[in-house]
Amino acid sequence: MSWQKEWIEVRGHRVYLERFETDSPLLVVLLHHGLGSVQAWRAQMDFLTSQGIPILAYDRWGYGQSDDRAQLDPPFFEEDVQDLEAIVSQLAKPLVLVGHSDGGNIALTYASRQPENLRGVVVIAAHIYFEPKMASGMQELIRSYQENEVFQKSLHRVHKGKPVFERWFQAWTQLGMDWDMRRILSSISCPVFVVQGSEDEHATIQHALDLTKALPNGRVQILEGVNHMLPQKAAGIFNPLLSEALMEFQKGNQYVQ
Repeated sequence: MSWQKEWIEVRGHRVYLERFETDSPLLVVLLHHGLGSVQAWRAQMDFLTSQGIPILAYDRWGYGQSDDRAQLDPPFFEEDVQDLEAIVSQLAKPLVLVGHSDGGNIALTYASRQPENLRGVVVIAAHIYFEPKMASGMQELIRSYQENEVFQKSLHRVHKGKPVFERWFQAWTQLGMDWDMRRILSSISCPVFVVQGSEDEHATIQHALDLTKALPNGRVQILEGVNHMLPQKAAGIFNPLLSEALMEFQKGNQYVQ
C-alpha cells in the first residue's frame, strides 16, 4: 500500500492529485464540492484507507493546488467531465465515483456517458434542476462570505488565492431557472446511491427523491438533521453508509425500485 501525491498534466493544464493504492479490486474516485478541494475529503480518505480501499482524489481544474481557469460550466460541467475521463482513462481497475454537490453532477454526467468501467456512483447533495430553495441558499451563502472574514481567508488559503467563490457564484446564478439534468439520468446503468441531509440549505428532500426516481438503478438515504456539508459535518454517519455502498457495488448488487 502506498500514497502518491503529484501534479499531472490533463488536457493542457496541471491538476493536483492524491492516490492511495492497494490490491483491492475497486478504485474509489472522490469528486469535491463547488468550493472544495482534496482537503474536503480528509475524513473519508482516512476512513477508506484504514480499510485498505484504494482512492483517488484531486483538486479539480481551478481549485486548490491545480491550475486556475477562467470559468465554470454547470450543471453538466463538460470541462470537468473531460478532465475526469482523461484522468481515469488509463486506470485498469473498475471505478466507483463519489461526488459531493457539484462533484455529484460531474459523477452523474460521466456515468451517463462512460458506463463500461463503472461499478457504482455515490451522489451527495447534487442538483438536477432549479428549485427556489437553491436561490435562497445561494443568497445566504454570499452573505456569509461577505461578512465572515474567516470564511474568506480559508477559501483564499485552500485555493491559493484563486477567486473560487466569485467564479462559482457567478456560474450558478447566471445559469437561469430552466435547466434540468433528468433527461440524462435514464442512461445511467450502474447503481447510484443518493444521499442528502434533511436540512440541506440548497435543496429540498423532494429533490433527492426526484433524482432517485429518474435513475434506473437508484436508492436514496435522507439523513435527518444534516445540512449540505454532509461528508464534512456528518462523517461519522456518512462513512459507514459509504462503506456499505462500496461493498454492494463490489458484489455487483443492483438497486430495484
